[in-house]
Formats: sequence, structure tokens, C-alpha cells
Amino acid sequence: MKIRYTVDGFDADSVLFSKTGVVEGANPVDRDLHWRAVAAAFEQLTQGRATFGKPGEGGCRGPYNITRFVLETIE
Repeated sequence: MKIRYTVDGFDADSVLFSKTGVVEGANPVDRDLHWRAVAAAFEQLTQGRATFGKPGEGGCRGPYNITRFVLETIE
């Protein structure tokens, strides 16, 4: 099953962001799927130059505040 995610929020400088993408999983309420969606959004925000849990390193403008998290089944 393909699930589209949308993660909205703002960074440490109060700059708004919205990241979307697709992850695959067996069930949209699976916690692992939620984790993969948030991790993919983090990767998009930092272009892979930061380490999760270490705000401000490698071009990261975290910490990030998520204000909206949406998962929707697309297939």
C-alpha cells in the first residue's frame, strides 16, 4: 500500500515548511510507517546534512516544530 505524507511546521527561525512524499507500508496506522514518513520529511528539510536529534549541525535549522501531519492512502 502506498501512503502519501504531508508534514507541515516551522523551524527554529520560525520559517514555515511543508514536505510531502510517498512511503510504502501494509497499514496506514502502523507506527513504523509514521516514523518513516517523519524521517523522510527530515531528510528533505536537511538535504541529508544533519543528524536527527542534533539541531544546528550540518546545515540543520532545527529544532523543527510539526504543526500538521497527514497520511493518506493513494494505492
